[in-house]
Amino acid sequence: MAQPAVGRAGEKLELRALEHMSLLKNSFWNMLGIAVPVAVAIPAMGYLARVLGVENFGIFTLCYAVVGYASLFDLGLSRAVVRAVAIHAQSAEKVARVIGTASCFVLALSIVAAALLYFSADWLVLKLSVSAASAEGARSALQCLSLAVPALLLSMVWFSYLEGLGDFYKLNMLKSISGLCMALAPLGTVLLQPTLVSAIAGLVAGRVVSMLIAYLWGLWAGSKRQLWTVDLPTLRELLGFGGWITVSNIISPMMVYFDRFFISSVVGAKSVAFYTAPAEAVTRLLIIPIAVAKVIFPRLSARHKDAEAEARLGFWLLLGICLLLALGIGLFAADILRLWMGEAYLGEAVLVLQILLVGFVFNAVAQIPYAKIQAAGHARVTALLHTAEVLPYFGALYYLVLNYSLAGAAIAWTLRVAVDCLALELLARRYK
Repeated sequence: MAQPAVGRAGEKLELRALEHMSLLKNSFWNMLGIAVPVAVAIPAMGYLARVLGVENFGIFTLCYAVVGYASLFDLGLSRAVVRAVAIHAQSAEKVARVIGTASCFVLALSIVAAALLYFSADWLVLKLSVSAASAEGARSALQCLSLAVPALLLSMVWFSYLEGLGDFYKLNMLKSISGLCMALAPLGTVLLQPTLVSAIAGLVAGRVVSMLIAYLWGLWAGSKRQLWTVDLPTLRELLGFGGWITVSNIISPMMVYFDRFFISSVVGAKSVAFYTAPAEAVTRLLIIPIAVAKVIFPRLSARHKDAEAEARLGFWLLLGICLLLALGIGLFAADILRLWMGEAYLGEAVLVLQILLVGFVFNAVAQIPYAKIQAAGHARVTALLHTAEVLPYFGALYYLVLNYSLAGAAIAWTLRVAVDCLALELLARRYK
């Protein structure tokens, strides 16, 4: 007997409601996984700013940027692992080959990256215009920081396994614990010895703990048995997708972090903290769009039937939530910075934060079309877009910083992410 049309429609509505609930639930776990460490990291950074002083704290935030840029050395494999695990989730053997191959390759790359950072420490100190009083400490801090690179890259690959499976509850419980370690470790070492090198040693220790958590509790037992074996066909498959992501991974962090290094070289390391503090605040806010995009990406990759509807829902939710956040924080920017970082961070830093919040809204909603394009296998498209943005952005940054100082850097970043958001949305409609 045929099912009545009303009944079928009711079942479809019920199914769609369940899918939307799944999106919200998994996004909640993702946000919780990042929000808990951030809730600790924000006051911890405020304390570090007061103890280390303006210049050393500025160098400390630049070290964060260096570690973030080191992620390009995974050649897009962590993103490729998420996609491969989502597609081959039913084949334990294939998944094990993916994890093992990616782990070996990333370990080799991370050793190269760590060596480059260690031996370029003197050059970086010179280019960042660090004062003579802080130069020796900055050099030692950067050399110590090189030890964090292998731990960072391996943990990225190992956490990608859970993300590909869509096990966001376990993933974010583990990320909460590891994130808390990374937030508290620098604070603990600075309490023992209030120096820049001590803070960086704590950052390295936190990264190592995060790697151990990802290995011991994040990986599936079968993949551990094959962890240090390389399968060449699997490597070619991963690099085939990850290769174009590497282009984005080289260029995107460059456009995210280059402003900080450029400011340091032009204005001096003593002033960069007045830009990096608001920039770090905006970076922390991005936990919301990233949390939603991380849920949508594996579902789009595996071509779940309601993934497109979830992506549309995620876009509008992000737009509404992030607009409200930007307006609320922008109105009380001075009070927030005074409470968080201290009186020294008032003045131009307030205007910088308000400008960056505009860019935050564009950057937030751009996460959805970005995920849609890459999930469809068109990583080349996003890579070429980011390549096209580099020179105009650097030109705007150069002009605006020289003429408008820190506020100019904030304007350049905001313009860049606004253009990026609009372009990604247009491209996502074409490349499905």
